[in-house]
Amino acid sequence: MSGQQQTDKRVWFGLILVVIGGFWLLDNLDIIPYYIPHYLISWKTFLIVLGAYFIFGKNKPEPGIIMVGIGSIFLLQDFDLFRVRDIWHIFWPLAIILVGISLIVRRGGGFGKGARDEKKNNIDYLDDTAIFGGGERKIDSQEFKGGKITAIFGGSDIDFRSANLSEGENVLDIFVMFGGTDIKVPPDWTIEVDVFALFGGFSDNRSSALKVVPDKTKVLRVKGFVMFGGGDIKL
Repeated sequence: MSGQQQTDKRVWFGLILVVIGGFWLLDNLDIIPYYIPHYLISWKTFLIVLGAYFIFGKNKPEPGIIMVGIGSIFLLQDFDLFRVRDIWHIFWPLAIILVGISLIVRRGGGFGKGARDEKKNNIDYLDDTAIFGGGERKIDSQEFKGGKITAIFGGSDIDFRSANLSEGENVLDIFVMFGGTDIKVPPDWTIEVDVFALFGGFSDNRSSALKVVPDKTKVLRVKGFVMFGGGDIKL
């Protein structure tokens, strides 16, 4: 992770602390009307603030949208605008909205000619989508630069064991919901996992017993969002 990204995270977290501390100070000085803290100091507000941090500070829009959505709906309920019987009445509609937004945003990004031609096996960019299905893909690019993996009610098995990474940091963005993805990599790859898991998991299951020195000049950073699903990295 670059120094600029770390600085951005610290700035956003610092702003959150300033807002919380400032509000607390004004409340202790009796400057804020008595009824406002009831609405602002609650688990709903915490969800909204945390979700905003994920969206803007950590660049993880999917979990942030869920947190902001749930927190906002229950906060508006406190103003008697409507009633929510339980969280599951809003969770599933929000999950469907999240899937739609993710598909629109992820397809809009694009990676160029290599990503558009998904039938080619020897590509430098990966764009794999598994919805209500799945399959296996073998990547043999010698200058792999990253890409996207989407698995919704489906799964994918991506094999990089015949591939080589490009110099520097290469980002592989994953989105998994009610599905899974397995990623096979060579033993000398340097992998950094930055995946947010909600009711799911994603792990690096490569054996640490192998006496292989990873190449630090070539890094694959796996980032993204997993909900009600999972995935792993293995040899």
